[in-house]
Amino acid sequence: MTAQPVAAIVGMGDAYATRADRKDPLQLAVEATVAALADAGITKNQVDALFTGRSPWADKRSQWNNIFASHMQMPLTFTSELTLHGAGLTATLAQASQMIAAGKAEYVLCLQSDATELFVDAVAMGAEADADPQFEVIYGPTIPSLYAQAARRYFHEFGITETDLAEVAVANQRWGAHHPHAAKAKHGEIDIATVLDSPYVATPLRRWMCSTWGGGTGGALVVTAPDNVRPHQKPVYLHGYGSATTHEYLSDRMNMRGCKFADFGTLPNLTHTATIEAARQAYAMAELGPSDIDMVQVSVNFAHMGPIVMEDLGFAKKGRGIDVYREGRTGIDGDLPTDTNGGWLSFGQPGISCNMDTLIETVRQLRGQPLGLAPTRKPETALVQGAGGMLAAGSVLVLAA
Repeated sequence: MTAQPVAAIVGMGDAYATRADRKDPLQLAVEATVAALADAGITKNQVDALFTGRSPWADKRSQWNNIFASHMQMPLTFTSELTLHGAGLTATLAQASQMIAAGKAEYVLCLQSDATELFVDAVAMGAEADADPQFEVIYGPTIPSLYAQAARRYFHEFGITETDLAEVAVANQRWGAHHPHAAKAKHGEIDIATVLDSPYVATPLRRWMCSTWGGGTGGALVVTAPDNVRPHQKPVYLHGYGSATTHEYLSDRMNMRGCKFADFGTLPNLTHTATIEAARQAYAMAELGPSDIDMVQVSVNFAHMGPIVMEDLGFAKKGRGIDVYREGRTGIDGDLPTDTNGGWLSFGQPGISCNMDTLIETVRQLRGQPLGLAPTRKPETALVQGAGGMLAAGSVLVLAA
């Protein structure tokens, strides 16, 4: 029996930008917010609190959440950024539900936008932001080269191959090829040979095994109490949430010799993530387990993270997450449709807004309003996993129609 919901998403809005139609993060955020407020049937003056993730990469001003509220001329009783890297954005719904439950807000706006590739040198900025300035930056790492170390270790421990990772890329592209805003949609569906013929970015990761930056996106969600849902609204309910973090830089993780979280494997390792603990919290709160989930949206910026996260979420034993992809479970006819907009691998990663893109896709699918393909069997429950940093943080939400 599912636990009673702790919050309801009653408004949803999204906005998009391309090289031909450039929009900065502020414009994307405004467009998404206006749409979300209209969808919820409320005005900006009814919003009590605002949560965002960290500042967009395309607009690195501090207190960006307050900058946005000021731009909207929207006085608030509380506003804050959640900075568990990208996972903080997923966790904004948890913070919103807690504020509502405490009687401190009736409506909370959760928001994020970004357009990294349209405005900044994403490669240089990413390396500077996510590598340890004392022990890693001196070697000139990029985000792919840091993640490639975890991929190589995953290969070594569990016998995973490049062909296995190609399965993940092919599965995601089958969804992304049919989404109007997916960065890789123009390439159509692909096969394993296409993936294995693409050049290396950072061994063992080939180009098709890596996410692309994509264009620009903005997303906004209006959250309220479950008993405050109005007849005209199309609610999606939050039943459980959890978050955890283990480190900041990859070298910090390799120095870990102990962790209070259960089932974290023998340390040091790069094959278990904080998502394990975040999922445990979310499942317990929702009184559900992996077998109760109809759809999954995960943070897969590189193909090896697909099976690793599936394992951390309890859908497969450690080292066997690739079977979820091999067996077609993540596809349109599968029992666990996954990354239905193509995920980060195919939809793209416009910047810090990528976790909001995942949330928007989840709400659309649960409402029966997808922009791309819909699973053969309409999902009633969904799990959203947000990741952040260099395997650093994880947030998990359990949602239901």
